[in-house]
Amino acid sequence: MRVATAFAFQNSIDAMNDRQAQLVRSQQELSTGKKLLSAGEDPMAAAAVERTRSAQRRNEIQTRMNDFAGSTLRQAEQTLGQTTEVMQMLREGAVQIGNATLSAGDRAMIITQFKGYRDELLSLANRPDGSGGYLFGGQGSRSAPFVDGASVIYQPDVGEQQVGMDSDTPTSLDGRATFMNLPAGAGTQSVFDLLDNAIALLGNPATSQAVVKATATATLSGLDTAIDRVSTKRTEVGEHLRAIESRGRLAEQGAIELSAQMSDLVDVDFAKAISDFQNNQTAQSAAMKTYSQISKLSLFDYL
Repeated sequence: MRVATAFAFQNSIDAMNDRQAQLVRSQQELSTGKKLLSAGEDPMAAAAVERTRSAQRRNEIQTRMNDFAGSTLRQAEQTLGQTTEVMQMLREGAVQIGNATLSAGDRAMIITQFKGYRDELLSLANRPDGSGGYLFGGQGSRSAPFVDGASVIYQPDVGEQQVGMDSDTPTSLDGRATFMNLPAGAGTQSVFDLLDNAIALLGNPATSQAVVKATATATLSGLDTAIDRVSTKRTEVGEHLRAIESRGRLAEQGAIELSAQMSDLVDVDFAKAISDFQNNQTAQSAAMKTYSQISKLSLFDYL
């Protein structure tokens, strides 16, 4: 078969251009560390990259939410523990003050302790969360949720602030459910009203022993209910913390898997890329040598 000289030249040029393009491509992969340089090269891979990036962003947001909620809930768990301790000390005082043999001086001392514990309890209920809110701020409050006046009132809306994309985790607790609405006869009262009433009656020297005993008994009953509520809330917080830790481990594992997936999609295998680069260099040199030899051929070479 006769091959025209022009056709041989064009084949050699095409081969050199092809090898040059492959060599440039190898150089780009080695310099950038990426095998997917533009979406147009592989639309399906590019779409997979965007899906993976979205999953990574979602995972990062969830991790930040978990970290914030975990920090707040750990503070709340500690505060609830301190609240239980204060209430237990109040309970011990109520047991003592109901003793008929207690002197007026001893009773006055216990009442002084009652006042200190009551103020400490209010301080715990109004503890800030460190981010501008309050641990027991309900659905949100930028000022102390419990206001002390003629009677302690709870200002925020009932409920809890929550975060989470797949599951809701509280970042503030409902102070009303924790400190307010204790049973009191036919109605309810806060633990602060319970203590204020006890301090007023038990601290009055004119109060009869019968009223002292009845008041001490009612105070004990109210404190037991309050302690149960605080313990229940502390258990709930503990469960949320356990769930956060579990989600944190899953998020960490997910981040590793997504990173590996992204690497598979876009990162260069340097061992293979270097080998391809060397092969393309060799092929380019061969193509140029072939073209050089063909370009020197003429009819006189066959005479």
